[in-house]
Order: sequence, then structure tokens, then C-alpha cells
Amino acid sequence: MAGVIGLSPAARLAFRALNILALGLAALLPALAVFYWLAGSPQAASGATMRLVGIATALLHLLPLSWGLIRLRACLAQFAAGHPFAPGGIAGLRDFALGAGASALAKPVAGMLFTLALGWHGGRKQIAIDISSDAMILALFAGVIASLAWAMEKAAVIADENSQFV
Repeated sequence: MAGVIGLSPAARLAFRALNILALGLAALLPALAVFYWLAGSPQAASGATMRLVGIATALLHLLPLSWGLIRLRACLAQFAAGHPFAPGGIAGLRDFALGAGASALAKPVAGMLFTLALGWHGGRKQIAIDISSDAMILALFAGVIASLAWAMEKAAVIADENSQFV
């Protein structure tokens, strides 16, 4: 593994702040979705079943993202410590990309399942798939981050091999 790189206090503070932000978002996003479906959704008036369906479909795409954000914290902690090529940090970055990508892919599926559930009890049966630009951009972002994690992993292996020759 490569040695420690020097970071300015401002850079360390930025990585620590991002670490806290990632943890906050990981907890807040699912909590807000559950709160919305229990308290504020117009479809919540349709009954407890629709509330549960709403919660389940929201969590279907938010939980992978939350997991990815929690794993991102390992990456940010390594960066703050000056170890950008530490295996644990690279794995955290890769897992963040996987969680974000899974979330992007699950979002249209969750919307389709919710639409299907809306028409399940007596209404006109319909299905809708909404592939938004947000989901496409998140999927692209996840792919780029996964590629960077792969490149970092390869660079760390090469650096480790080179350090053994000295």
C-alpha cells in the first residue's frame, strides 16, 4: 500500500464534513420517505395497504443508496487520513458506486410497482415505467465512480509492486 500523503487541514475538514453528510443522508433519506408515507402523502388516504406499498417501493430504491452512502464513509475516512489508495477506501468507493447504480436501476421498477398497486383494487389496471433523466444521470455517475474505483485499485496494486523493488 502506498504511503501517507500530506493533506491540508482544510482538506481533512472537507473529507470529515463529507463523511458526516454521507451518514446524515444515509439515515435521513429513508426516514423522510417513511414519514412522508405515514403522514403527508395524498395516497395515504387510500388506506394502510397503500401506505405500506408506498413505503416499500420508496425503500426499494433508497436503501441501496443509503448502503452506498454508508460504505462511502470508509473511502472518505481513508482520504482524510491521507491514504487514498488504501484497499478499504477503494472498496468503500466501489460499494458507493454499486449502491448508487442499484438505486438508479431500482427507481423505475419501484415506480412501476407503485403504479401497478394503485390500480390493483378495482381501478383500471395499468402499468407505467418512468425513466427520468435523474435516474439516467445517477446511473452514469455510478458507472464513472465504479470505473474510477477500478482504476484506483489497479494503481494501488502497481504502486505496491513497485515499492517492493526498492
